[in-house]
Amino acid sequence: MSQSSSNVFLFFGEDDFSLQKKITHWKAEFAKKYSGNSITLIDVQELSEQELSKKLEEVFTPSLFSSKKLIVAKDILPSKAAQEQFGLKLIAFIERLPQEYFLIFWQTKKPDKRLKIVKKILSVPINLLEFNLPAGSKLNAEIKKQAQDLNVKIDDEAVEKLAVFLGRDLFEEKRVGGRVVERKEAFNLWEVYSELFKLASFTGHIKTSDVEKLVKPKVSENVFVLSGEIAKKNKQAALRTLENLMEAQVGDEKSAIIKILGLLAEQTRSLILVGSLAQEKLTQTEIAQKLGWSSGRVSITLKHAQKSDLSQLKNLFTQLLNIDEKLKTQDVNPKLLVDLFITAAAS
Repeated sequence: MSQSSSNVFLFFGEDDFSLQKKITHWKAEFAKKYSGNSITLIDVQELSEQELSKKLEEVFTPSLFSSKKLIVAKDILPSKAAQEQFGLKLIAFIERLPQEYFLIFWQTKKPDKRLKIVKKILSVPINLLEFNLPAGSKLNAEIKKQAQDLNVKIDDEAVEKLAVFLGRDLFEEKRVGGRVVERKEAFNLWEVYSELFKLASFTGHIKTSDVEKLVKPKVSENVFVLSGEIAKKNKQAALRTLENLMEAQVGDEKSAIIKILGLLAEQTRSLILVGSLAQEKLTQTEIAQKLGWSSGRVSITLKHAQKSDLSQLKNLFTQLLNIDEKLKTQDVNPKLLVDLFITAAAS
């Protein structure tokens, strides 16, 4: 028997696309090297706790026909304090796991470390592997990688456009004491794969126009439109765009307004940054390096920045921060406040 951590793994995280891909790869490699009959999947949703304990006894018992086993246990870790006895059984199974066996705990939700029994389980030798969604420019890199896997070419500008359409900039952060403790993305990699597969079925070389034609954008692209209409003093178009953004939101009106204003402020800030650096005669490559952005993102932002007046953008940014402060600290009508802001800014 072995207590080594080398053959016990815990896979978890919000990126279940990459997680499942990893498990599928391991199963395929294991079947190729040993035998598909030596692979067992245990799904807690299909079994009672008593049936689960019996199943574990069976799969952990050494086989006469195969010395190697790959055991994938899905959502098996305790999720409530009442499961402590079952958790202790799991620890016992881990500690007497044969060296020839490989055990993967596959959790679709993050293990609840507030539970004492979960802490005990995680204190035994286990390899932890968390699958996080790619944030910011990492999503652009993932799009390129998946396009390569699908054997399709994609322009940098199209990568940037697709990342924006998928909602790369629509993340939500929870902060405690100024520190980010949680980040929630607006996309998942199943969506990335689905959209790329659709685009690859249409063309062997994906361009920006293909993305615009075939992919339905999430909110952030319309935020560019909103800031553009305000900058062009097109009040009615700006108000219509705001209505479209509101319709795409979920939740109460105030939260939706705060989110839209946050996106608009972030887009405006990006325009100011790129516009200012362009005025300093930096090239697009130099801007990308300085900001840590992809060249495609810089190109698109610069195109919008060149259509705007830098001083107006700075004034707009200041007004947005003031409105955000009012919404969060005062009892005001959020929709009326934003309508009045657009009416004044676009007049």
